[in-house]
Amino acid sequence: MRLIQRLLGAVTIAWLVMALGTVAAAASSKPASPLRKTPQIFQVSPVRVNLRLQPNIMILGQNFTPTTQVEIGSRAATTVDVSDGYHLLAKLPPDLPQGSYRIQVSNEAGTVMADDSLVVDGDARPNNMVFLAGGAFLALFVLVMRLARTPGLS
Repeated sequence: MRLIQRLLGAVTIAWLVMALGTVAAAASSKPASPLRKTPQIFQVSPVRVNLRLQPNIMILGQNFTPTTQVEIGSRAATTVDVSDGYHLLAKLPPDLPQGSYRIQVSNEAGTVMADDSLVVDGDARPNNMVFLAGGAFLALFVLVMRLARTPGLS
């Protein structure tokens, strides 16, 4: 009988040591990292740009991180600035040709495409013919005004 009591006592102590060891190991392990979430895009502003005048776009959404990447078409944005988890400023590639491009945002958790496409306009600078026509119109206007004030012609 005494042998059975000692055996049960030893088993109980062994079980208690194992249980306490498991609890201590669980307490000392690192907490699980927070789940990363796929970025979401709510708005892209502006959706029509001229690279010479406005080389940046603002993307409003959520789950943006400092390592978030932006692609316009298949080309990466040159710089991406995430001020908080909801606003992202991306500088467009300087040699992006005219056209319409899909915007893709990626972080560690995944990738998402914007509903809006980005339209890159051509050079908004007026050509020389516009300047010549404007100058000719101004000269004609001045001439007509001078003739209208001449006393001998009325």
